[in-house]
Amino acid sequence: MVATPTAGERLAWSVAGLVAGVVASGVVGAAVLAAGGYDVAELGARGAAVGDAAMRVALGHLDVRRPGLAVLAVLQIPLWAGLLAPVWWGRRRGLDARRHLAWSARRGDILWGTASGVVLQLLVVPAVYVPIFWAFGELDVEAPARSLVGRVDGPVDVVALVIITVVGAPLVEEVFFRGLLHGALRDGVGVPAAVVVSSLVFAASHFQLVQLPALVVVGLAHAGWREGTGRLAPAVWSHVAFNTVTVVLLLGR
Repeated sequence: MVATPTAGERLAWSVAGLVAGVVASGVVGAAVLAAGGYDVAELGARGAAVGDAAMRVALGHLDVRRPGLAVLAVLQIPLWAGLLAPVWWGRRRGLDARRHLAWSARRGDILWGTASGVVLQLLVVPAVYVPIFWAFGELDVEAPARSLVGRVDGPVDVVALVIITVVGAPLVEEVFFRGLLHGALRDGVGVPAAVVVSSLVFAASHFQLVQLPALVVVGLAHAGWREGTGRLAPAVWSHVAFNTVTVVLLLGR
């Protein structure tokens, strides 16, 4: 009989998966960008390691020859693999999807989760930036998303964009951050710490300083769904809706 993994074990798996995913994304990203003729050397000369530079290019943070959406989709694979690896590993060692990941759903989760994502995107996030803009002036909050959408050039790119932002990211990130990481912290140090820490790690993992406040708020809202319902599905659908609204608005401009 396989023993139930402890909170400490699950937390260790989470940290290992996140670190492995980020490192693998950087290494694979550098290789792919170099093979494609992108100026990785110039990026390294700007003061960042090649792997970090590759990830910054993938996120549209540096203005050099940028890869298309198909390349970006490939660059997501090692990151997502790192985030999902501890879940796969844990399932082989007694991790219970329903108990430890809150992997369950009800019919109303689609409606309420979708409504939550739309409200977060259209009302809550803009409200978060009102005092920030007042204190620091107008900031280009949409730059990373606009850079991503700006790469769309035909139906294939639209499909890649949907796979990256509307399907892959919400599912993988919610399973990892609100499922595995949140669950481990919840059982180890309590609900308040789990909500705060998992939300901060989720926000920081996007490497977007200007978007950090919004990402923290989204993380807190999704952690709240997880705690309030005991299910991961509302957070997943909220994440899907949040990203979908962004894509629709930017594609429509």
